[in-house]
Amino acid sequence: MADALADFTVADPEYYAPLASAAAEGDVLAPSRPADGWRGSVGGIWTMWRREGMPVIPDDGWKVHVSARRTRLAAVLDTVAEICFAQDVAFKHAATDRMYWWLHRKHASRPQSGKFIAAYPVDVEAARRLMEALREALDGEQGPLILSDRRYRGSATVHYRYGAFRGRDRVEAEGTYTQLTRDGNGEPIPDKRGVSFHLPEGITDPFTEAKPGPTARAEGPVVLHGFAIETAIIHSSGGSTYQGLEISTGRRVFIKEARPHHGLSGGEADAVARLHNEWKTLTTLHALAPGLAPEPIAQFGAGGHEFMVTEFIEGKALSHLAPTSHPLLMAGTGPKEYAAYYARCERVVTALEDALDRLHELGWTFMDLSPSNVMVTAEDGIRLIDFETAFGPGEIRFKMGTPGFFPPREIVERDGRTAYDDYALSAVVQSLLGSVVHAAGRTPDVIPHFHRDLTERAPVPDALWKRSTRYHRPADIPVLPSPEEVATDPRRHLADLREAVATGILAAADPEHPLRTFPTVPPGYSTNTLCVVHGAAGVLHALHRCGIPAPEGALERLRRDALGAASDGKLAPGLHVGLAGIAWVLAEHGLPEEARTLLDAADAHPLVEQSATLFGGAAGLAMGHLALHRRTGDAHHAERAHALLTAQPDGEELVPRLGRDDATGLLHGRAGLALAYQQFAQVTGDTSLLARGVRLLHAELDRATDPDAAGLLFPVSTEDKRAMPYLYCGSAGLVHVATRYLRTADDERLHETMPRLLAPLHGTYTVLPALFVGTAGYAFTLAEHGLLADDETSRTAAVRAARALYKHAVPHGDTVRFLGMGLQRFSTELWSGSAGVLLALDQVLNPRADLLFTLDAPAE
Repeated sequence: MADALADFTVADPEYYAPLASAAAEGDVLAPSRPADGWRGSVGGIWTMWRREGMPVIPDDGWKVHVSARRTRLAAVLDTVAEICFAQDVAFKHAATDRMYWWLHRKHASRPQSGKFIAAYPVDVEAARRLMEALREALDGEQGPLILSDRRYRGSATVHYRYGAFRGRDRVEAEGTYTQLTRDGNGEPIPDKRGVSFHLPEGITDPFTEAKPGPTARAEGPVVLHGFAIETAIIHSSGGSTYQGLEISTGRRVFIKEARPHHGLSGGEADAVARLHNEWKTLTTLHALAPGLAPEPIAQFGAGGHEFMVTEFIEGKALSHLAPTSHPLLMAGTGPKEYAAYYARCERVVTALEDALDRLHELGWTFMDLSPSNVMVTAEDGIRLIDFETAFGPGEIRFKMGTPGFFPPREIVERDGRTAYDDYALSAVVQSLLGSVVHAAGRTPDVIPHFHRDLTERAPVPDALWKRSTRYHRPADIPVLPSPEEVATDPRRHLADLREAVATGILAAADPEHPLRTFPTVPPGYSTNTLCVVHGAAGVLHALHRCGIPAPEGALERLRRDALGAASDGKLAPGLHVGLAGIAWVLAEHGLPEEARTLLDAADAHPLVEQSATLFGGAAGLAMGHLALHRRTGDAHHAERAHALLTAQPDGEELVPRLGRDDATGLLHGRAGLALAYQQFAQVTGDTSLLARGVRLLHAELDRATDPDAAGLLFPVSTEDKRAMPYLYCGSAGLVHVATRYLRTADDERLHETMPRLLAPLHGTYTVLPALFVGTAGYAFTLAEHGLLADDETSRTAAVRAARALYKHAVPHGDTVRFLGMGLQRFSTELWSGSAGVLLALDQVLNPRADLLFTLDAPAE
C-alpha cells in the first residue's frame, strides 16, 4: 500500500491525486527530429506519437517495450523514434525525465518499472521487423529488465509481451477494474501484467527460435553461491529480500537482491549502487563495532542481479510492538498493564538510544530510522537493520526516509545531520505511545489531546512523553480547544468540531474538477469517485443527513456522471462502491426516477449473480431496492429485493460470492448479507429470511481470532489474519448488525456475545480517525447501539470516542481537516475522510437509526 500511495502524493501537496494528473516536472522528453506528419500528444505521464491517417492500432497484439538508463534517455528515444517513424509504428514514451524517475524509483510498481518506450506494431511481422531494427540500433545500450516482458534475443533493452493495446476492462465487485485482452480463441480474459512473462491460452511466442515444451520445475529452494533462498520477505522494484540458509554452516541468513537500473534514488544511483554502499557500510561498522550492524557475510552477482548476504536478525520489527501489546487495544486492561507496557517501551527505547549513540560516536548517521528498521530481539534488546542510507563522516549519498519519521527541511537546516536520527527517534517513541505521528507533523494542536487520551486510564512516564514530543511542542496559542475544555462541555465542543468539519468539506468541494468533486483517497481513483464509500455520493449523503446543503453543482454532476457510467456498465451493482448506493443518495435528494434508472442498470449487471456482498454485490443492490420501495411504495422494488436475497446460497456455496479469500465483516462478508435480510424484514414485515441472517452472524462469530477473549476481534479473511475491531470488517460491523437482530430475535448467542463485541470499541487507539477503519466508526457504532439498545454505557463511551477525534483534527483556517487513508494527504470521503467523521459526530450529538444506509426508522 505504501508503495502505491507515494504515486498519489506527487500531483498535489494537500490532497491525493493520480500521478498522471501531476504537472510536468523535469526535462521534457521528445524526439529531437519528429518526422513529417507525426504529432505527439501528452496524456498523463506518457507522450503518444501517431501519424495522421496511419493504420488503426489493433485491440490486442505484441507490445514492444524499450528500457534505458536515465543518462541515455534522449539518445535512446531518438533512436527508437527514428525507427518507429520509418516503419510507421505508433509509440509512446515517458513524458519527462521526472516521470521516468517515478516509474523506476525504489518503490515503483514492479510490473511497470523498466518501461520507458512502448510501441504498437500492427501484427507479428511488424513486431519482428521493429525489434530486429531496434536490437541492431541499440546494440551496446543497457537498460533495466522489465519483469512482465521477455527480452528480445540478443538485446539488453528491447522487450515484448502479448496483451491489450486499447483500454478494455471489467468492473469487479470490489469496484476495481480488471484489464482485459483476448486469448487464442478470441475470448476476453484478464490481461495479466505481473512480474513474469505470461501468454494467454492459445497464444504462442513467435519470436523465440526454439519452442520448448513444459519442463519440470526443480524441487527445493534456489541456491546461489552456497546460499539457499527459502522465503521472500519484501518485494520492491529495486529488488527483493529473502530469508535464506548458508549451506556450508546451516545458519540462517538474510539475503538482499538489487536489480540494476531499478530502484533509482538520485541521479542514476540505483539499487545496485545502494547495495554496494550498504556492503561497505556494514563491513566498516563490523570492523569498528561488531554487533552494532548486521554482520556482512557475502556479496556476489548472479543472473545479472547483485546480492548481499548478512546475519539474520531474530526477532520482530518494532512496528509490531504497539499494535500487539498496547493496553489501549485490549479490553479489561488497567494501570498494571499500562505500567508493564511503558516499562517495556522504556527498555526498548533505551536500547535504541544506546545503539544510535554508539553509531554517532563513530561518526555515522542512520538516516532512515523507523519502526520497520528496528528489530526487537529477546529480552527487549534491539538491532538496527537496513543500513542502505546510513552515511559516515563524508557526504550523504542517498537522502531517503520514511514519511512521518523523516525531518522537515527546516529542522535539518537548523540541527544538521543529527536531525535525521533525533527527529526519527522522537517519532518512533510517539508511535509506541499512540498513533498521531502524521497529524502531529501537521499541527502541534493535537499533542495535548493525545496526552489526555493516553492519561485517562494510566499516567505516561514523563521520560517517554518528553522524548515523543521533542519536536512537537504544543502551540502557545492553540486553535483547537484544550482537552480540559472539551471534557468540561463535550457536546458544545463536539458540535463546534462538527461545524468546522462540515465547513472544511464544503471548502474542499470542486464540482468542476476533472477527476472528482470531493477529495478522496487512492482507492477512490482505482474504483470510482461517484460511489458511497470513496466518492461524491457518500459525501453528499453525510452532508444531507446533517442538514447541510450540497455545494452548488455537486448533485447535478453526480446525477449526470452516474447515469453515464450506468449506461456504460462501468459501476458495480452494490451499495457502497456501486449503483445501488448512488441511487439511494439521488432518491434522498429528490431524484427517484434517476434512482430507478440506476437500479434497473444494476439489476442487469452480471455481478449480481456473482457477488453477494453489501459492498458491491446483491445484498447492496437489495438494500437499494428496499430504500426506493420505502420512499416510493413501488412493490417492484420489494419484489426485486426478495428475489435477490432468496437467490443467495447457504453454507460453503456462499463463499465464492463473498469478498476475497472468504472475507469477514459488514462490507465484504456474511454480516452484510445478514443486514440485508434483517432490513428486508424491517421494511416488508416478511421475517422468513431472519433465520438465515442469524446463521450468518453465528458463522462470523465462529471466526473470532480469540474466542475466549474479553473483547472479540475478527480476521479480514482466511488469508489476511489481521485482527480487526472496525466497522467495515470486525467488531463494530457485527455490533451494527447484531444490535438490530436483538431487537426482533431473542438469540441467546448474540445476546451473550454483545458485551464482548462492544468491548474493543471502548478503546481509542486507532491509526485513522475514520468511520469505516478508525475512531469515528467506534463513536458512530456506540452511539447507534446506545440508541437502539437504550444503553447508557454505550452513549457515554460514544462521547469519549468522539472526543478522541480531536487528536487527529488538523485546523485549517476556520475549518478542520482529517488525513485520509495512508495519512499522507487530507480527504473528505466517507471511508476514511472528513465525511465519515462528520456523520459520526452527528450520530453522537443527535442519534438516529438510519444515518448509515439502513431503514429502521418508520417510513416518511
